[in-house]
Amino acid sequence: MQAIGVSPAYFISRFTHRFTPDDVAGSLGELARQGFRTFQLEVFHRENLEDWPARGAGIVRRQSIDHGLQASQFVAHFMLKEFADRENLISTAALEQMKMVIEIVDRFDECRVITVPLPAFQAEPVPTAETYQRTFDHCVEKVGRLLALVEDAGRRLALEILPSALIGGIDGFMHLCNRLGTDSLGLNFDTGHAWACKENLYLIPAKLGPRILGTHLCDNFGNENLSLRPGAGSIDWPRILAALSTSGYPGPWDIEIICQPHDTTREYGTGRKFIEALLNRS
Repeated sequence: MQAIGVSPAYFISRFTHRFTPDDVAGSLGELARQGFRTFQLEVFHRENLEDWPARGAGIVRRQSIDHGLQASQFVAHFMLKEFADRENLISTAALEQMKMVIEIVDRFDECRVITVPLPAFQAEPVPTAETYQRTFDHCVEKVGRLLALVEDAGRRLALEILPSALIGGIDGFMHLCNRLGTDSLGLNFDTGHAWACKENLYLIPAKLGPRILGTHLCDNFGNENLSLRPGAGSIDWPRILAALSTSGYPGPWDIEIICQPHDTTREYGTGRKFIEALLNRS
């Protein structure tokens, strides 16, 4: 059976982005009853980080074991600002924060991937070629140092590329990998972000192959960065799932939907059945 799971958007939809470890732990039973097998860990706000290694990770770990769910990755959403502008880009704060993330992930043996999102970059009003190159160099250095920390801990680092990120899209990600000289940096493939960025979505698995370390499977109409239920937008889902399978991606197939709290159970349940039916056809 293919492992289908949920991204942190499930907890955001149910509890807002202020969700707590207790919210996550209390939701795992319902996820298991719906047929999900994996879930993604996340700290959304920096001020909530300390609660996870001290208390929260243990609570979630116990409930995940009780309900037979596995953590597929940790999304360090709070690190968004570390890549949002030049001032934050040259800061070293993310290095100490990543050490705390690793401490959390160490409670989940099966969780092998740590994802850092790259947000829309706030450039100066009129950047020059020289200032862009210096800024890109800072990004390369910062990602490289985070990569070293994560790999030393026996995990894999993945990036999640949001629209207007400093590195650009998928080709920019590949350029970053080449600059770092590494085959190990991966991508958390968010189909909604890529579709909104006008990427050729169906080529991405062939381009990246084993660099795809996880998914945020969501939909939109290619003109706004939404996280709709798979099948509720204009993405050709049989085609993209076939492309991922052909590239060797083994799963898990984690779904991302942002919706109203009262719609969460229905939307995620429908999304799971939709993805499961397509995977069973392949």
